[in-house]
Amino acid sequence: MSLQTLNRRQFSLGLGLSALSLASAHATEQKVVIAESQGFSWAIPYLVSSRNLWKNHGIEASTLQFTSGRLAFDAAVAGKAQFATSTDSVVGLAGANGVRSYIVAEFTRLSSGMVVVARTDRGISTPAQLKGKRIATTLGSSGHYFLSRYLSLYGLALKDVTVVNLRGPDAVTAITQGGIDAFAWGWDAGQQAIEQSAGKVVQLPAQGLERVFVSHYVLTANEEVVQKSPKVVEGAVRALLDAEAFYRARTDEAIALVAQRTKTTAETTREGLANVTLGVRLDDRLLDDLVLNGEWAVESGLAQRPAQDLRQLYRGLIYPDALRTAAADRVTLSR
Repeated sequence: MSLQTLNRRQFSLGLGLSALSLASAHATEQKVVIAESQGFSWAIPYLVSSRNLWKNHGIEASTLQFTSGRLAFDAAVAGKAQFATSTDSVVGLAGANGVRSYIVAEFTRLSSGMVVVARTDRGISTPAQLKGKRIATTLGSSGHYFLSRYLSLYGLALKDVTVVNLRGPDAVTAITQGGIDAFAWGWDAGQQAIEQSAGKVVQLPAQGLERVFVSHYVLTANEEVVQKSPKVVEGAVRALLDAEAFYRARTDEAIALVAQRTKTTAETTREGLANVTLGVRLDDRLLDDLVLNGEWAVESGLAQRPAQDLRQLYRGLIYPDALRTAAADRVTLSR
């Protein structure tokens, strides 16, 4: 499989052409745009938006919706948004390519929330039978990293399959129509494909996945807002904490709001959220997995090895000050 290197220019296209400049006027400093991803794993920021918890902290927010954390992240880096909901895989790949955008809080982590589904009529009923097959995911995303780790559980690597670059919704359509043999994406996308395939698509097993894969769902802020408006960043982090508190206190209502946003049933949303760990934090496990993502990006030819030590590089891309001010006990990150 040939992979085109994803370089700094691809991630930072338009970085200097910010559509929204926080420095332009103090009067508009609290107006921000949030680039949001899709799927139940983004429940915490969905609750912030649906209940407009931003306003509790002096923020007037609007949202841009994208189908993946990679696209949302790109929008923020390009200046179309101040914040993005993304994953550690996206930040890891971007950071290895020299892009500076900061993780200000993690709000979800999971292993089993991502799946591989496959068509049984293509001779796939076990993971080992994926060899030589066409498998869709979004290049440079957490799905791409997940697929590589999943295959490693069964003695396979990305070079043993043909990776097809598709967004999650497009992968669902492609597998139900027979255009691909399998895809690696979120649990909810897998359920949609199974339901729409008339019995031809199944979810493949993933025993032991937690040993090799953990995905961290994070709020990122572009370099401009971190440097020039730290109080806005603090307000955004406090809104995440408010959303987590609401979820824990009024879980049924929260699940109904997330289901409405993701256009799924409350039962499906509840089942999906049972596979994830919600909680606003910054810790060393996040940093450890960023380093693993960076190593993977280099080894896969998606980035050249940076001159800086990867651990130092990624530690510099985590901005803990806002969360430390809002809830110091949620930050256990080594300095």
